[in-house]
Formats: sequence, structure tokens, C-alpha cells
Amino acid sequence: MKAVKTDLPRLYMVSGNQGFSCPEKQFPELVRRVTALVPVVVQLREKHLAAKALFELALTVKRHIHATGSLLFINERFDIALAAGADGVHFPENSCPLGKAAAFLSGRIAGKSTHSLEAALRAEADGTDYLIFGPVFETPLKKRYGPPMGLGKLGEICRSVSVPVYAIGGITPQNTRQCLEYGAYGVAAMSVFHASENLEGTLENFHTAFER
Repeated sequence: MKAVKTDLPRLYMVSGNQGFSCPEKQFPELVRRVTALVPVVVQLREKHLAAKALFELALTVKRHIHATGSLLFINERFDIALAAGADGVHFPENSCPLGKAAAFLSGRIAGKSTHSLEAALRAEADGTDYLIFGPVFETPLKKRYGPPMGLGKLGEICRSVSVPVYAIGGITPQNTRQCLEYGAYGVAAMSVFHASENLEGTLENFHTAFER
């Protein structure tokens, strides 16, 4: 059984081409600004990119987060993660089973998205190092998964597994503390980073929520 990961950054930043006219240039700059202030997990989730472009973006992002205490994860493409020297791979709920992919990860961190208790328990049994669960709150980006599941369901997931759980879906600095009180290890978000008019203030508010 894997040791529980407790050294992961508690703030998790997911890319996804939201709101950028040129994400290949703008996202690395956003990463540079964020990681200069707080350690985060950066997940590259640019599904529209060809393998070569994703590999090159991963290398650029990796240079920006070097020696900041942040980690680079690649969504699903463990071949790109290996080639770029990323720290981990994140798997969607319906992707390749972790047990099948483990042999190719070379000891890298592996995470899994889940949207139910059953999926969370299955992912833990398969050897995931952490989970992302949601959507917890209302958010347009997660509407395809149905209505938000709420803090009660988040709490049930957190009580039922021993690995760190990140809450996702409508996450803001203001509701982060609630997620932590229901057992979440950290929070994951997409648009809150680049939509903020005061990035420094947003990150400071996240930090305050984690430290309370």
C-alpha cells in the first residue's frame, strides 16, 4: 500500500484553455506569476493540443515552476509526462485504470477525478495518491456532470478514503474553508486564477483559508 501523500501543495491549478487568446503563451506566464507567490499543483489539461505541442508546453511550464515547491502533472497522457519529466499524471474518472497504468509511471504521483463514492473507493483500491472530487458548488464548467454534489457528499468522500481529496467545482477563496472543514485536503480550480482582477489578493485569500 502506498504511503499517504501529505506533502502535496494544497492549491491545485487546472489548465483548460479558458479565456486565453493564446494559451500556449499566456498560461505559462500565469503559472509563473502564481508559483512565484504560492506552491501549487499545476495540471496541464489542454486536450486540444497535439502531442508535440503539449510536450513543448509542459517543458515551458516546468521551467517556470522549477525550485518553487510546485508540481507539474499532465492530464492522462503519461507518455508526455515521462518525456517532459513531469511530477505526476492525473486520470479522468473513465480513463485507463490506475492499476494498468502504474507500470508506466516510474514512481510518479498518480491522481484520479471522481464523481461518486463508488468511484472514489475504486480509485483508492487501484492505488491513487490523491483524488479530485466534484463538482461541489455550482459552476458552468462542470454542468455536464449534473447538479453540484454539495459539501455533505464531499465530507462523505473524505471520511471514506485515506488519500488526500481536492474539492473542485465553483471553488473560491471564500468557500475554501468550508471544503477544508468537511475534510478536503485542498481545493482545485480553473477559471478563478485567470479571471481574477487581483491575482495576488486571490492567492493571499487562498493562503489565509488554508492557514486558519
